[in-house]
Amino acid sequence: MKQAIPVILFILLTGIPAVHGQFIRSVGFKAGISLANQSYRFTPIDYTLETSPVLGPGIAIFIEALSREHLSIQLDLAYAAKGSKTTIESVTVNHLENNSIVVNVGDLKVSKFNYLSLTPLARYRFDRERLSPYIVAGLRLDYLLNYKTDSDYPLEEQNKFIMGLSGGVGVEYNLNKLGVFFEVQYQPDINPVISKDPLLINNNILLITLGIRYLNTQ
Repeated sequence: MKQAIPVILFILLTGIPAVHGQFIRSVGFKAGISLANQSYRFTPIDYTLETSPVLGPGIAIFIEALSREHLSIQLDLAYAAKGSKTTIESVTVNHLENNSIVVNVGDLKVSKFNYLSLTPLARYRFDRERLSPYIVAGLRLDYLLNYKTDSDYPLEEQNKFIMGLSGGVGVEYNLNKLGVFFEVQYQPDINPVISKDPLLINNNILLITLGIRYLNTQ
């Protein structure tokens, strides 16, 4: 049932135009790539594991409503692939030698997390005739769909729901009732992937997308 909540909310909101007319300003779709990474921090010894980003897809449908001149509210329902890769297999602490850190280097390991995200965004447009630069910012709720890793130490008890932030910039070219746009968003997490000490893991991704918007104008 929890998996269906974001979908139900989106379906309910997309039905509003039939009742309220101009309440919905636009609907659309965007897709592109995500450059995802994670921070691995071991709190007792203040050690941060070095990781490298992974590429993945980013896809979203959205509705834009409550438009007031340059400001509106947009709701994104998105799929995003997150994760990281590293050659660090394990980290231990040698208590016999003044708590020195021992790093065991192994093969390249890739971890991937797939999320469904629901993001209400404030959208501010700088309208310039057909060309409209804009900025977006808001809170984000991620739901974990699945987790895959080839690490010898898979994570357990990941948080199913993760709160995060979303912010970005874009530019849109308007063609009567259609708009095509290019957008870049940065999305850090507020709470970690797992909440068990001593390991804290946080996602962050850079999303680069192209999209199309249908404007509900008379």
